[in-house]
Amino acid sequence: MSRHTPDKTASAAYSARPTLKIDLGALKRNYMRLQDNVGRHVKVAASIKANAYGLGAERVGKTLYGAGCRNFFVATAGEGKILRNTIGDTASIYVLNGPAPRDISLYNGAELKPVINSFEQAQVWLSTTGEARRRPACALHIDTGMNRLGLTDEDIDRLSRNKKMLEQLVPMLIMSHLACAPDKTSSMNAAQLARFKKAAARFPVMPMSLANSPGIALGKPYHFQMVRAGLGLFAKDITNNADDNITENTVSLMAPVLQTRVVKKGESLGYNAAYIAPHPMTIAIVGAGYADGIPVTASSSHNALGGFARMQGKHVPIIGRVSMDLTMLNITDLRRPPQLGDWAEFAGRDLLSFAKASGTIPYEILTRLGSRSRRDYFSSDGPPRKPNKIGRS
Repeated sequence: MSRHTPDKTASAAYSARPTLKIDLGALKRNYMRLQDNVGRHVKVAASIKANAYGLGAERVGKTLYGAGCRNFFVATAGEGKILRNTIGDTASIYVLNGPAPRDISLYNGAELKPVINSFEQAQVWLSTTGEARRRPACALHIDTGMNRLGLTDEDIDRLSRNKKMLEQLVPMLIMSHLACAPDKTSSMNAAQLARFKKAAARFPVMPMSLANSPGIALGKPYHFQMVRAGLGLFAKDITNNADDNITENTVSLMAPVLQTRVVKKGESLGYNAAYIAPHPMTIAIVGAGYADGIPVTASSSHNALGGFARMQGKHVPIIGRVSMDLTMLNITDLRRPPQLGDWAEFAGRDLLSFAKASGTIPYEILTRLGSRSRRDYFSSDGPPRKPNKIGRS
């Protein structure tokens, strides 16, 4: 292979470390759009598990709290403690995976609310919280068809008949989770709604929550007293219907160009010689790989479509196999050779198409981003807020 050296570097002080550019202004607008959408009588809770989908729970939590959010959902008690230390004592933090004996001190110390997913979890919670100054309230999670976590029909029967146990649990919310909400045409949505209403009627009257981000677009019957926004806080394409997607993408992974090369026809690139140049090419090696959230499945050798980045306003394809720290891009068709330190942008406005081209989903792309990237938080102004009617039917 022969070296290709640009005339000059983009910056004498560029870093080889990738950067996550995170738009907190867009995050706040997304929350407010969703709140406008469901109306003032429905609370929009924020699901910020997995370190706020990779964006950083502390900054995301503070931003959403500042926007008026007072109900949060995380996956584990450890995540809940981090969030509590960040946003203070006046918000409710629910832990979706439910209580386990070794986590009880975290629940009590951080005043976290467990989501009870089984009769056994209810027993664990009651048997290990007697020493608490005051037992935090909890949520009851009903399985309506996911066959994942959640109270089964047998659990519902046992718990609903045990009035004393219910009273001791102090349930403040009853919830379930939609399996097929991005697809409005799925019969699963209406079936889950009916099961949820029937099961909830077995318990004392309390606030109810069924809709996740795409569930909001299914309309008012799915909203109840609370909706739980996750992906919709961070990304745009949350349903299969473009007209329902009222939010913005909030994050891009920026990888610096570390070297450019001219590759001759017939030469191989990367591990396993997985790519053979079909003609002379100019390539850029950028400083981010699968350790930074670019999936190996984005490699041209793993996927017929192949992943891509954006440079100079154009899509440039990934070639060869994505490695741990580096990714190779075909920049042959760019108007000008990039300088060292120039950025290649992954995900960002292309999140959905990047995920599809990588053979995965936006959720996985987001939660894998940035384990070692520098986070660059900023706040864009964005367009003025406008009333919307999506999901209000």
